[in-house]
Amino acid sequence: MTQGYRFALRTAACTLSLFLLNACSTFGTRPAPGQPEIHADAFDQRIYQDEISLSGKISVRYEKKGKPEQLPGSFDWDQHGTTLHITLFSPLGQTVARITQEGQRAILEQDGQAPRYAQDLDELLQDRLGWALPVAGLRDWLQGFIRQADGTRRGLPRIDQQIENDGWLLRYASWQQDINLPKRIELNRDTTQAGHVSISIFIQPPGN
Repeated sequence: MTQGYRFALRTAACTLSLFLLNACSTFGTRPAPGQPEIHADAFDQRIYQDEISLSGKISVRYEKKGKPEQLPGSFDWDQHGTTLHITLFSPLGQTVARITQEGQRAILEQDGQAPRYAQDLDELLQDRLGWALPVAGLRDWLQGFIRQADGTRRGLPRIDQQIENDGWLLRYASWQQDINLPKRIELNRDTTQAGHVSISIFIQPPGN
């Protein structure tokens, strides 16, 4: 092996190492165990919508006093910038809860109860509903985006995948055919208050 050839190999190895290091540092989200790494170039270039209205089905599994509980139902999601309105419905269409977030102010309204106010909406919902609803994360996840370590949003590729973000294990099981929105999302997390929380979300195409 000539000296020039050995030098070329060392140069190529160093270049490859620097490339891999830079690629790994471009995003702070990591894939779920057993899932391949998502390269920065694989992120979708679609635009995040600050104003969007969505509806769909939701099913929640959690533990209450050591016993499994399941809550099926539906939801409306109406987002306008930092203002957010969420309505949760029972399977029969009755309103279970109305959730409002305006900047740093959050309100939870339930029939027969006085409104509850808080600055931390996720903590308020955990306390009053008995299970975790990660509203802050859902602002991104319902559109197929994830938040990076530097605070920027990146659009996930439209494939069946599992990824960890903000303490939750997310699975994007399917996507809408004609629009850049997920169709089915599975969320899982172990919590102190409600044991293992599993949330299944089916998003209807807007306008349906």
